[in-house]
Amino acid sequence: MKRYFVVFSLVFTLVFMSLPSLVGHAEVTSKRMDGADRFAVSVNVSKEGWPNGSGTVILANYLAFADALAASPLAFKEDAPILLTHSNSITQTTMDEISRLKASRVLLVGGPGSISENIVSQLKQKGIQTIERIGGIDRYEVSFNIAQKLGQTDTAVLANGLKFPDALAIAPYAAQNGYPILLSQDNSLPSKTTEAFQTKGITKTIIVGGEGSVSANVASKVPNVNRIGGKDRYEVSANIVTQLNLAANKAFLATGMTFADALTGSVLAAKQNAPMLLMHPTTVPTAIQSLVQTKNIQDFVILGGTASVPERVFQILTGQAPALPLEGKTIVIDPGHGGTDPGAVQNGYVEKNLNNQFSLKFADKLQKLGANIIYTRNPNSDNFIDLPERASFANTTNADLFVSIHHDSNVSTSPSGFSIHYSSYRPAIEVNDVYVLSNGVKYPFIREETENKQFIVRNGSTEMALSYVGNNIAYDPTPSPAVVTTKALTDVFVTALAYPGIKATTAYSSTGIRDSNLYVTRWTNMPSILIELGFMSNSNEVKLLANPTVQDTRAQNLANSIKDYFNK
Repeated sequence: MKRYFVVFSLVFTLVFMSLPSLVGHAEVTSKRMDGADRFAVSVNVSKEGWPNGSGTVILANYLAFADALAASPLAFKEDAPILLTHSNSITQTTMDEISRLKASRVLLVGGPGSISENIVSQLKQKGIQTIERIGGIDRYEVSFNIAQKLGQTDTAVLANGLKFPDALAIAPYAAQNGYPILLSQDNSLPSKTTEAFQTKGITKTIIVGGEGSVSANVASKVPNVNRIGGKDRYEVSANIVTQLNLAANKAFLATGMTFADALTGSVLAAKQNAPMLLMHPTTVPTAIQSLVQTKNIQDFVILGGTASVPERVFQILTGQAPALPLEGKTIVIDPGHGGTDPGAVQNGYVEKNLNNQFSLKFADKLQKLGANIIYTRNPNSDNFIDLPERASFANTTNADLFVSIHHDSNVSTSPSGFSIHYSSYRPAIEVNDVYVLSNGVKYPFIREETENKQFIVRNGSTEMALSYVGNNIAYDPTPSPAVVTTKALTDVFVTALAYPGIKATTAYSSTGIRDSNLYVTRWTNMPSILIELGFMSNSNEVKLLANPTVQDTRAQNLANSIKDYFNK
């Protein structure tokens, strides 16, 4: 991520209130196993689960989740902790823990590309002579070779080998039962996985993940399938508990965004007969909250530091703190112009400065309501970022809303008022049924040539180019869900932005709302709105626009309208 994309953390205001049906905070017990890094977390898990040492240690690459996905059942069988290493050297933290454990045997999971022969040399220098490598040409062969070291069973777990969450969520259950975790591709079953089913005589299969992870085609090639799916990784981890009717007197919590904490904690979870629940770093997944309530789980082990599973998120999960109205919502704020592009300069005011001032106040109001704020450019600095880069960055954030902040200008001093712009035509999402309106004629849309600033349309049996700089506008009469949300928000924004002396302008439409083809509203893939807060060219209005009290009130009203919309 480039340095000028500044991600602001959640700012929380704790207000005491009771939440019906959530476990009371007085009943909740928790233990956090954290550390300076994932190596330290794995060591602390090892100390907790094997206080008196262990003859065997499993060693896995801290970055290569693929090799380690299948390791938990083997670690449980060997009653061995899983520790982490770099590919070419063992950290002192990990080496010290191997010494404390008095381990005489180390199992390396992965080939020399994951754990080099230099690691073997370091271990031998420490006096460990029994070093076994469980490798393979790829992750599928590694999982096959791990499966061969497990006992006889008629059941196997099948998970996507290119994604870690599903396999790790079921790892404690698989470990306790001695089920191998075998790996699949999205839509095909690797030959080594097929061989594992055959050589181990597997007659029952637990598929973890929906058809987007393990397709129906793959499911048809394995015996007696019980699929545990869900709309996302968090729901899958909750459904593992409910569908398998697992005991949940205690639960382990780990971030669903990275694999290391869940991997190293999975064996300890299995030893303590506890499921592994995956958590989001900024919000409580609904499925996890529902499970905690239904099972009345009151005892938790939290894997990783507060950056992985924030204390605030844990408190909301367990009813120790209320969720704020916009908790879990991510909003991208796009302060218009900046750097070498000042925007409008009128009546002694510079647009980029006014955009920055309002954006900061708007962000503050949203953060106090619990929203996670991401800026396309830092309003506290003066950077220029072009429009494609703003839209492209916003599309990586998985945001719930994009709001671009601007101030308008005109050659005449008469126009006044704010306007709200959106795009029904959203080529970043889909272009079904799109047409271009030019001089009252509707032309079927073919494509956009952005570099030439042209719409290519069908004119009878031929193609024709229409410039989109001007009055030629593309429309989508069957808008996407993101546009439907956008349009609904524009209606509430009109009320929120009104202020004595500033009303919706009629310069663009009778309502102040306009379906436009502005770059950042058409090329983003979430609900997206561009606001012109008023006319800088109007000498009376610009004084209101620059007034901190007016800015603060309008920012609060705008934030409240977003809160009300998402909580209606």
